Amino acid sequence: MRTRDRRTATVTRVAAAEGLIHGEVQMFGPCVWRHDGRYLDTPGGAAGPLDLVALAGEAAAPVKTVSSKHALDPANRSACCD
Repeated sequence: MRTRDRRTATVTRVAAAEGLIHGEVQMFGPCVWRHDGRYLDTPGGAAGPLDLVALAGEAAAPVKTVSSKHALDPANRSACCD
């Protein structure tokens, strides 16, 4: 897990009955989060830098490329630049 500010967070215990997640954040120390990943001690329950965020498991979008052979072929031109 990571926090919104991209620090590593380690979950040490989950108290399902209470709806709390206990763990530690790199360079911060022990933390407690609500069941939805919001930091417990945030004023007003607003989103903050210590909220938990799941690690991205998806790959980056592929880079779109254009073939120069296809772009230079006169038969593939869709417009004329007179």
